[in-house]
Amino acid sequence: HRNPLTLILYFIKVWDERLAKSAESWANQCKWDHGPNQLMRYIGQNLSIHSGRYRSIVDLVKSWYDERQHYSFPYPRECNPSCPNKCSGSVCSHYTQMVWASSNKLGCALNTCHNINVWGSTWRKAVLLVCNYSIKGNWIGESPYKLGRPCSACPPSYGGVCSNNMCFSGVKNNKLSWF
Repeated sequence: HRNPLTLILYFIKVWDERLAKSAESWANQCKWDHGPNQLMRYIGQNLSIHSGRYRSIVDLVKSWYDERQHYSFPYPRECNPSCPNKCSGSVCSHYTQMVWASSNKLGCALNTCHNINVWGSTWRKAVLLVCNYSIKGNWIGESPYKLGRPCSACPPSYGGVCSNNMCFSGVKNNKLSWF
């Protein structure tokens, strides 16, 4: 996955300007934390930060995607009544948010931050990436998607289009100018 559009939008159907604006507003705060609190009830959010040698947006997003190696999809029989957390590493939630089936909208923003507090240390200069997802994923007791024949449960609004074994409504309003 060398193309950032492919990596970021691989599991997402529509770029959403409102989500991008809210991500930009939060990234401009230069806080290494999820937020704002009033929005977190409604959206999913992934954060990535880097300081030092240049790393592309693809590298920042790839770190989320690489968590897949620690995630095991639960078998349907294990999800009775709820699904277990199948993460064998310290974190899988960035990956599961990326692939969460009902999270079909995405908006991201980048910001260069000066003197940002990260895990108790002050980073003089860092690049912060904030990606907001709607509908929010990572619900406790649920798996990110259902096993079965690809695209067999696509919403009617998607018009039956299947791309890369995923429901696809068509890329609309994809203004990815920060690539």
